[in-house]
Amino acid sequence: MADLKQTGKRMAHGLEAGVHRAGAEVSGVTHQVAPGLEALARFGYASKGLVYGMVGLLALSVATGRGGATTDSQGALVRLQDLPGGPVLMWLLVVGLIGYAIWQLVRAFLDPEQQGKEAKGIVKRAGYFLSGVLNLGLALFAARLAMRGSAPRNQQSEAQAAGDVLALPGGQWLLGLLGLALLAIAANQLYSAAGAKFMKRMKFSGAAGHGEKLKRIGQIGVGARGTTVAIIGVFLLIAAWRNKAGMVPGVSEVLTWLREQPAGNFLLGVLALGTLCYGVWCGVQAMYRRIRVEGGAA
Repeated sequence: MADLKQTGKRMAHGLEAGVHRAGAEVSGVTHQVAPGLEALARFGYASKGLVYGMVGLLALSVATGRGGATTDSQGALVRLQDLPGGPVLMWLLVVGLIGYAIWQLVRAFLDPEQQGKEAKGIVKRAGYFLSGVLNLGLALFAARLAMRGSAPRNQQSEAQAAGDVLALPGGQWLLGLLGLALLAIAANQLYSAAGAKFMKRMKFSGAAGHGEKLKRIGQIGVGARGTTVAIIGVFLLIAAWRNKAGMVPGVSEVLTWLREQPAGNFLLGVLALGTLCYGVWCGVQAMYRRIRVEGGAA
């Protein structure tokens, strides 16, 4: 029995030492690549800002009666690709979106911002992971546009994904939980916007006295983003309740749905302006956000 205990202790010490060595190796590698990752993250914020800015501009054009149609991130990329120098811009956006995706995955797995392993921290880091995956998909779409001049778009991708979830055992519960998760994310974004909680990660020392104005833009933009996510979350809950995947909207469908409501153009205009502000805020983060790449392994 004593030998068994000694063997167990040695195994535990060996495992602990292995974990420490792995953490040290990860930390060392992260330290070496930190400057490059920070540059990629900043370029990623700028790229994301351009995409969301285009989504907001197109929606604002519809709301003010200037024509056009609401769209989502993929649709915004298609419009950007049609601009003079579009293919070159697409390749730049590919790099930027990949950079942003990598930054989100670093935030999810290495936790450089010390979100922790409690429930709140885990939810945030799961959100970072999901954001990273989605932006990798968007980067792939942009790459196809750059290479071929066009790329297939699935206008019902959200509904199809919801249908896949509903087809699983307990699918309605799973879809409902996803809706609740989106509502939790939206609530956090709205809370952050109301109290400007995001300012703790900003450094406006070089903003030439415009820090307060930039903060307001951030509040409007993050609030608009939270509102959009909340609407999608509510539709997910309704779709789960009614077992109808076709009710799940994407960003474009949310904007179209808003326009169909009473005072729809006003509501669409408000959210469109907020989305435009969110794009601007992403650009602000590219310049002034504190980006800490190094951190302990999760």
